[in-house]
Amino acid sequence: MTRKLIARILLLAGLVLLLALFAWEAFAEELTVVEVRSNIALAEKDPVYRDFYINAGSAQGLKQHLVVTATRKVSIRDASGTQTYGEMMVPVGQLKIIYVSEKIAVGREYKLLSREDEPTIEQAGIMIGDKIELKASFVDNHKISSQKPIENAQVGTESIPARAAAVAPIKAETKVESNAEMKADMNSGLNAALKANQKTDQAAVKSEPKIAPKPEAKSTTPPEETEKTAAAEDSTI
Repeated sequence: MTRKLIARILLLAGLVLLLALFAWEAFAEELTVVEVRSNIALAEKDPVYRDFYINAGSAQGLKQHLVVTATRKVSIRDASGTQTYGEMMVPVGQLKIIYVSEKIAVGREYKLLSREDEPTIEQAGIMIGDKIELKASFVDNHKISSQKPIENAQVGTESIPARAAAVAPIKAETKVESNAEMKADMNSGLNAALKANQKTDQAAVKSEPKIAPKPEAKSTTPPEETEKTAAAEDSTI
C-alpha cells in the first residue's frame, strides 16, 4: 500500500513538472532584438559597429562570445491578403554577444546569412523585432575583426557600414568619370549642331532661285520726235 502511494505521488509530481515546463515554454518571454545602435565614424578610417540590444541576459543562458541566430517571423498569405496559410521563422543572420547583464545583452553583427539556401526577406539585415534562437548557438572566442581594412572583408560576412564604406570611393570615381563624359557629350553635341546648321545654310543658299536681270526698257518714241525734243531743249538753253 505504501509503495503504491509513493508511486502515485511520484507520478503526480512528474506530471506537475511537465506541465510547468510546458507552461514555461509557452508563456516565457521571447528573446527579441529591442534596439539597434551604431557609432558615428568621424574619419574614413574609423571603424563602424552596429550593436543589437536583446531583452534577455545571463538568466536566459546568454554569455559573452556566444554566437546566436537572429530569425524573422514571416506570414504567408494569398495575393489578396485575406487568407493566411501560416507563419515561418526565417534565419536572417548571426550575432555575437559582447556584453551580458542579468536582464539585457548586447550582440554585435557576426555574419549575415546568404539567401541562396534561405527564403528571401523583404528587408535584408538584422532589425528590431527579430527573434533570437539559441538552438544552434556556439562559442567563438576570437575577436571581431575591425572594419577598417575593407579590402580584407569577406563577402557575405561584412556589415552594412563596411559595404557602404567600400562602395563610397567607387561612387566618387564614377561621379568624376560621369562629369567628364557629360562634358564630352555636350561638346560633341554642340559641334554636331554647328555642323548641321552650316549644312542647312549651304543647302538653303543652293536652293534659292536665281533672279534673272530685267531687260532694259526700249523707248517707243520715234527718232524724229526725239531729235525735235533735243533741239527744243537746246534752244531753250
